[in-house]
Amino acid sequence: MAAPNGAAGRLKNGKLTGKDNSTVFDHGLQARLMSVTQAKAGSPVRGRRAEGIGLPRRIENELRKQNDRFSAAVENMSHGLAMFDADEHMIICNGNYISIFCLDAEIVRPGIRFFDILQHSVDIGVASHSAEELYAIRKPYIDQAKPSTYEETLSDGRIVNISHRPLASGGWVSIYEDITEQRRAEQELKEQHRRFDAALANMSQGLLMYDSDGRLIVRNERFLELYHVTPADIPLGMGHRDALEQLVRLGLYAEIDIDSEISKTAACLQAGECGRPTAILPMAEPFWSCDGR
Repeated sequence: MAAPNGAAGRLKNGKLTGKDNSTVFDHGLQARLMSVTQAKAGSPVRGRRAEGIGLPRRIENELRKQNDRFSAAVENMSHGLAMFDADEHMIICNGNYISIFCLDAEIVRPGIRFFDILQHSVDIGVASHSAEELYAIRKPYIDQAKPSTYEETLSDGRIVNISHRPLASGGWVSIYEDITEQRRAEQELKEQHRRFDAALANMSQGLLMYDSDGRLIVRNERFLELYHVTPADIPLGMGHRDALEQLVRLGLYAEIDIDSEISKTAACLQAGECGRPTAILPMAEPFWSCDGR
C-alpha cells in the first residue's frame, strides 16, 4: 500500500508509519471499529449462528409440548393402553392398564418385554393361565399384524376386552376395557328372557302384549293354538287396530265396532282398568295384554 504524499512507509506493531514516524494507517483501530460496527448492525455470520442455535431449541420446545399433550391424552383415557415395539418391548402404558391388571408400576416400565409382563401378572395371581399359555394365545394376533379383538378372563372372574391394533413400523397398540359388569348385565337379561319365555310357553291362556305405541311385542304359542292362526297372520309389530281388523277378517271375531274397541282400550289403560284387555302388567314402558279367553 502506498503512503500518502508519496512518502515511503513501514509497518510497525500493526501501524503503517511515514518517514516522520507519523501514523498513516492503524490496523488495530480498524479491526476494533469493524467489530463495533458489526455488533451494532448485526454480523451476518453471527446472525446465522444465533438462528442456528434458536431453531433446535424451538423444535425441542414444540416436541416437549406435543409429548405433554400426548401423555395427558393417554392418561385421561377411560380404558387401559399399552404400546409395544417390533421387538415386543413396551414403549408406553397408562395408569388404567396398570390398574386393570393390578400390575406393579415399578416393574412394568418402558423397555420391559411383553412376556415379562405376562409373567408378572402370573406371579401376582391376576392371570388365570401360565405366562406361556397367555403368550401362546396372544402370539397369533401379534404375528398376523391384523386388527383383532378378544377377551380374557382374569383369576378373580373379571372379564377384559382386548383390542389389538398393529403399527405400520412394527409392534402394536392394545386397548383394554373391563367389561365385567356389561357381561353380567347381559347374562342377567338373557336369564330373564329365558324365564319369561318359559312362563309364556306354560300359560294356559293365549296372550298378546303391546307396547305403549300399541304395537304387538309378544305373542305366545297358546294364543295361536286357541285361535287357530299362524305367526304370519298376527305378526309382531302389528298395531292393535290392525290386529282387530285381521281377527275380524279371519272370522275369529264377529263384526265389532273397532273404533269403539280402540277407544275403550285407551280409556281403560288410562284408568288402570281393563275391559276386553284382562291384565295390565308393570314394565319400564307401559304395555297391556289380552288373553285369548
